[in-house]
Amino acid sequence: MNATSIIPAKPQKKREPFLPFLPKLMSGTKTLRWLKRVHAWTGLWGALIFLMMGTSGFLLNHRSAAKIDTGAPKEVSSVVLEVDPAEIGSKEELGSWAQETFGTSLTPRGATAEPSRGGKGDGAVFMNTEVTPVEVWTQSFKGPNGSLVVEYAKGATTVTATRKAENVLGLIKNLHKGSGLGILWILFIDLTAGALITMSLTGALLWSQLHGPRLAAIGIMAGCLTLGLFAALPHFI
Repeated sequence: MNATSIIPAKPQKKREPFLPFLPKLMSGTKTLRWLKRVHAWTGLWGALIFLMMGTSGFLLNHRSAAKIDTGAPKEVSSVVLEVDPAEIGSKEELGSWAQETFGTSLTPRGATAEPSRGGKGDGAVFMNTEVTPVEVWTQSFKGPNGSLVVEYAKGATTVTATRKAENVLGLIKNLHKGSGLGILWILFIDLTAGALITMSLTGALLWSQLHGPRLAAIGIMAGCLTLGLFAALPHFI
C-alpha cells in the first residue's frame, strides 16, 4: 500500500458538557468548572459546622421517639439570697436585679408570675381553709452551656437562684437552636444556611452532568418529596 494513500484520522471534536437544568448557553466547560469550585470551597468552609448541625439535628429528631441521651440540663447549684423587698417591685426588676447580682449579660426570657404552690386566682382552699397564695415571679436566663433561674415571692426577703449546666450533647443542641446567643451567631448560622443551599444547588447540577438522565433526577426528587409528605401528613392537625 502506498504510504501517500493513508488518510490521517480526523481529530474528534471535544464534546461540551450538558447540564439539563441550565440554559444551553450556560452548560459549557467553564460553567462546570465553576460549579465544581463553588461546591468544593463551600463544603470546605462549612465542613465542621455541617457536622455539628447534622449531629444536633439527629439528637433533636430523636429526643422523644428514641431513648437517646440528648443532654438534659442538670442542676449543679442552688442558693437562697437575702434581699430588700424594696429592690424588687416587679418581674422586670427581678431580672435586672439578677443581672446585676450575678454579673450576667444574658437577657431574661419567659418571665412568669404565678400563685405559689398551685393556687389559682385570688383565693384557694388549703386544708379546708381559704387562703390567698402569694404571687411568685420567675426569671430565666438561658445560655448554650446552661441556665440560671431566679424565683421570688412578692414581698419576700429572699430570692432563690438555681444554676443548671449542659453536657457536651446539650451544648451542641443549644448551638443548633441558637439558645442564648447573640446577633453574630444568628448571622453565622444564616451564612451556614446559605452555604447548605449553595451546596444543594451546585450538587444537583453536578449530579445531572455526571449521571445523566433528567427523568431520573426528577424521579428521585419527586420520590423524596412524596416520602416526606407521606411520613408527615398523618400527624398534621
